[in-house]
Amino acid sequence: MDYLIRKREKKDCKGIAHVVTTAWNETYKDILPELFLKELKNNENERAKNAFEKFDKNNNNQFVLEIDNEVVGFVRFGICEDEQFKNCGEIIALYIIKKYKGNGYGRKLIEEAKKELKKLNCNKMIISCLKGNPSNEFYKHIGGKYIKDRTNEILDLKENVYYYEI
Repeated sequence: MDYLIRKREKKDCKGIAHVVTTAWNETYKDILPELFLKELKNNENERAKNAFEKFDKNNNNQFVLEIDNEVVGFVRFGICEDEQFKNCGEIIALYIIKKYKGNGYGRKLIEEAKKELKKLNCNKMIISCLKGNPSNEFYKHIGGKYIKDRTNEILDLKENVYYYEI
């Protein structure tokens, strides 16, 4: 399957909003309330429009995964804001539509993010993942060392935090 990983562009906002809606409904159906997931579907166009209007090419820490000219995944990264982690990057979001998982795309997206984090003088990074999310196994499989729990403040749910040297 031909794929392309590239920096996010303004035109990708709709595709990224759709990936969030789809991936969250696939992954979190047994973790988050059904009403919350339904609301993601209902406000997808609004989220895409807001992202389009706020797009800043100079503050673009995101790559998209494109297959057959369609955005089917993405990674967002940046400097970790947790004071416990100095000179540390963070994978803030990594989502891939389920039918494209298992082909190495997640690992490839993370590798692109790592390259950018190194340019930002980060020599380590963290990734957090909600408890109960099957992706926890992926983060361990790619070398993540579980270091602590923390609470996802937006969802008020516990998540595992994984540490990586980069």
